[in-house]
Amino acid sequence: MSTTEDVVRILKEDGGYKELPKPLRVGSQDFDFTHALVAGERANDLVVVMEVRSDKRDEDLIRRVLGLTRALDVLQSKRPVTAVLTSGQTTPETLRTLSQVCRVLPIGSQIGKDADRAVRDWLSVLLPLEGPSSAEAVLVWEADLTKALAEQEDQELVAQLIQASYTNAEAVELAFAASIRAAVLPVLDEESAA
Repeated sequence: MSTTEDVVRILKEDGGYKELPKPLRVGSQDFDFTHALVAGERANDLVVVMEVRSDKRDEDLIRRVLGLTRALDVLQSKRPVTAVLTSGQTTPETLRTLSQVCRVLPIGSQIGKDADRAVRDWLSVLLPLEGPSSAEAVLVWEADLTKALAEQEDQELVAQLIQASYTNAEAVELAFAASIRAAVLPVLDEESAA
């Protein structure tokens, strides 16, 4: 599988991107890119994948991307554009020119056993964040808090607050207020009796 195919597969499978028909039509203009994809529900990115070939000059690549971004500007599109460059390499001047109008990911040609991981790393800015499940987050949170508060004198209060946190924020506030009242009322009673 080529790097270009890997890019399209990862964006579709992991990012929920949908491939657009060729040629890409913006307004009344057609644009010829190797692939064009649009983000799904969570984002509105437009990603154009371009295979850089040694038999074509960078000016053609620049012309196509600048034309696309101008056409989107004319239509007052709010879609951020990302140009993913695969296969060959471009000059630093080309990358600078393209980066003035869009995000540029010069992936090149990735080969070897870590090729898939390298492509995913390049594309990570376009993919949803991966995090722990909510159950894992609760377990880590509770363990970290218990460890941090292990040397506190009032372990009973800590246990009450942690237990209340499973209900909702208001339960934590009520438990904390009750503990403050329990500590302050005896002092206030002593002062009023004196």
